[in-house]
Amino acid sequence: MNGKQSARTASTPARSDTQGQRPTARAGLLITGLIALGLVPILANTLRRIALSLGTAGGPGTTPSQDLPVPVAVHVITATIFVILGAFQFSPGIRRRKPAWHRAAGRVVVLVGMLVALSGLWLNQFFSFPAGSGELLYVFRWLAGLGMALCILLGFAAVRRQDITRHRQWMIRAYALGLGAATQVFTLGFGEALFGKTALNAALLNGAGWIINLAVAEWAIRRRPGNQARPDTPMVAAR
Repeated sequence: MNGKQSARTASTPARSDTQGQRPTARAGLLITGLIALGLVPILANTLRRIALSLGTAGGPGTTPSQDLPVPVAVHVITATIFVILGAFQFSPGIRRRKPAWHRAAGRVVVLVGMLVALSGLWLNQFFSFPAGSGELLYVFRWLAGLGMALCILLGFAAVRRQDITRHRQWMIRAYALGLGAATQVFTLGFGEALFGKTALNAALLNGAGWIINLAVAEWAIRRRPGNQARPDTPMVAAR
């Protein structure tokens, strides 16, 4: 009898380890996927900016431009940090094992996220990209930038109240809006191939990128509503 109990006891940790490895693997895949997706438009825009500075983006006769407006540099740098550091905030293991790191990284994510939103609004106001993109896309970009900033502020206010569930929900929405450009690579690529390149199509396909991301974010928020606060219980106690 004792032998059977010992065997069961010895086998229990092995099952627990296996079960613990699965969430860790899923979190790793999620982080990798988010970073890879988020860096696609950043790298594309960086390469285009290099091409413009060398005078090769527009073909023969293009005048090289060495000017890089500060808001453009701020947008690119902060977006890169937001995409990479923000992705690690989705790891339950990091939140449980390293709550201090999670809080410190979260403060950086809030700061750079606000800079991404505000610099994006500045670019939307003073730059037309692409040229002739139309008023509808201008409005969509304003809504996305203001929405991202509002979500970050609401998420920050929630964590100050120690409402971790609301904090996570708002930050997920902010991250989804921040990844809009990544999804738009696909909506524009496939959509314009099917429906053509017009100002209206560009606006609707860009808008579709933000809508898709928000829909995925809402699905993720509501997927396990009963368990949302459990992984962060140690962090609440630490606060």
